[in-house]
Amino acid sequence: MVALVALLLLSACGHGERTRGAAVECPSIAGMPDALLLLFGEMHGSKEAPALIRGLACSVSEKQAVAVGLEMPSQDQARLDAFMASGGKADDVDTLLATDFWQQGRDGRSSAAMLELIEDLRALKQAGRPVTLFAFDDQPGTQLERNVAIANGVRRFREAHPQMRIIALMGNVHAMSASMWAGDRMLAPSGSLLADLHPVSVLVSHPAGTIWACMPACGVQSLPASRDEAVPGFHEGAVMGGYSRSYRLASLTASPPAAENGKPAP
Repeated sequence: MVALVALLLLSACGHGERTRGAAVECPSIAGMPDALLLLFGEMHGSKEAPALIRGLACSVSEKQAVAVGLEMPSQDQARLDAFMASGGKADDVDTLLATDFWQQGRDGRSSAAMLELIEDLRALKQAGRPVTLFAFDDQPGTQLERNVAIANGVRRFREAHPQMRIIALMGNVHAMSASMWAGDRMLAPSGSLLADLHPVSVLVSHPAGTIWACMPACGVQSLPASRDEAVPGFHEGAVMGGYSRSYRLASLTASPPAAENGKPAP
């Protein structure tokens, strides 16, 4: 099984302005589920999970259109669209980061690795690849329950693009395809609310390592290894309920917030 190749980014997927039509080489990733809707459930705040999504999008876009969905406020979609159409210069990055999501966010969804993922998707698009980026978190500014809000955002994009391959990255509870007990109540994760769209839920598992999160203090947090298959790559089944597949990362390294004190982090 090809293991580490999903995390490799070749020079064409790096930072900076790209020429439309430029050659892009992407790795072939063994074992990726053949489904139109893939829900990847992660522990927010690592470098490796966004890198996995970046590698998958690069590979899929060799043969077909692909959309990457991120757990960001859908109300910020216009900023994402503008950045994807930009040259990726410093002013473009500053404009993207000038929202509460980036400036106040501290849960890993607004990490430097997430910004790098967005920058590399922009580079792929500018190189002529059929890559789309969309935000699916409908909760900010509403009273929607979070799983409902996330499911609504993914569903809206699917209805507008019924045949496009979607790779959505979200928290590992949201991506579950089955209900679960949360204290004394039954919780319906976003994945279960999207059952009629036949998603494949993939748990992002990991060896012992670190993430950047607030637990409750904000900073680098240590995590033990997931108790599942230790070989990096895609696998059938998962240690966590509500998942039919898993992807084992080769490492787990904390990624801090992309913006600190109103400016991009170094």
